[in-house]
Amino acid sequence: MESIQLSKQEAKRFLIKYHGLDGAETFHGKEGILQYIKRVGCIQFDPLNVVGHNPDLVLQSRIRGYKVEMLEELLYKDRSLIDGWDKMMAIYLTEDWPKFARIRREREKELIWVLEGRGSSGAIGMTDQVRSALLERGPMLSTQLKLGSGGIGTWGHKNLSGVAMDYMFNIGELGVFAKRNTQKIYDLIERLLPKELLDCNDPFETDRAFYKWYFERRVGSIGMLWSRFGGGWLGYYLNDKALRESVLSELVEDKHLQCITIEGFKDVFYMRPQDAKLLEDKGHEHEEKVSRILAPLDNLLWDRDLVTRLFGFTYTWEVYVPAVKRKYGYYVLPVLYGDELVARFEPDIQRGSDPLRIKNWWWEEGLDVSKELKSAVKKELKAFCKYLGASGVDPESLKLINAKSRGTGTK
Repeated sequence: MESIQLSKQEAKRFLIKYHGLDGAETFHGKEGILQYIKRVGCIQFDPLNVVGHNPDLVLQSRIRGYKVEMLEELLYKDRSLIDGWDKMMAIYLTEDWPKFARIRREREKELIWVLEGRGSSGAIGMTDQVRSALLERGPMLSTQLKLGSGGIGTWGHKNLSGVAMDYMFNIGELGVFAKRNTQKIYDLIERLLPKELLDCNDPFETDRAFYKWYFERRVGSIGMLWSRFGGGWLGYYLNDKALRESVLSELVEDKHLQCITIEGFKDVFYMRPQDAKLLEDKGHEHEEKVSRILAPLDNLLWDRDLVTRLFGFTYTWEVYVPAVKRKYGYYVLPVLYGDELVARFEPDIQRGSDPLRIKNWWWEEGLDVSKELKSAVKKELKAFCKYLGASGVDPESLKLINAKSRGTGTK
């Protein structure tokens, strides 16, 4: 299989189309959510909520008219999706649950080590008690079960039963029945998943077979990825350079991956052959440039070095950076226009139907802030407000967008 050669522009257009951000409205409603997650494998979860959780921000940029209830129904009513560990904490298709057996075992080994280091290993001996309590009382929050105290667990629990429940969730003995804000309401996994899925053995007979599936899947999570270590390769097994390069080479040999070269890059990129077909689809190019507001942990942005070099947009999520060292702000969202990342902004915490307030808006340096660009951005902000349930954009905030230079903000 010969290598495909792309210009930078072609590579960017492929990624924008691949992620459903080109205005063609590829994904619709709940079915569209499932289609998108099937394409990329998973979307990353984070508990922070300024203008929605990360999965909601990912989906609102792809699904026009997206509502938070759509994802909640797929997770906790339809059970088509499940909370689990993939690219950090993530959401993926429930049908993939048996395939993650090795990841759950690796998670278990890591957590045992962490709990021992924090003096909370006694929680591991409480799993039978947790199971009995759930059988007797039904689904519950970790705060509703008090079986032991004296240790602060991995996630700040004040009682060991809470640590035990988190441990059992990570190793696959408990699942999420529902959520109260970001708090998990746990139940036994056998009461949440169908018996045929639970009875399904690990489908991979060897470690190598699993590696090939998992590495190919991760390439698909972004759409196009190099072997160079970065955010795209975070996770168990994936950060092992020798293993990664060996598996990628074998996947190319087996024609499960296609090699890609991009103008200006020395590195070889990889793409799944079925996704490469999007490069040939020229008949449905969306003519009008649209704007989209992206999530901080959007799949498109997982490999920050790649984003910098391909899009010329350097982005760091600064929520864990001390305030005095932040270049932009605490919770800053990138703004896409066509196939370019043109701006970023820091929203204030959204409360109910209040207008959306923007603390600061930064256009990229040297950008021609045209009338068409501002019009597209304002149209997207209107859709963003509808997703949030906000009454509109605060008038003072609109002044920042109308400025043709980089913002100084309203801080």
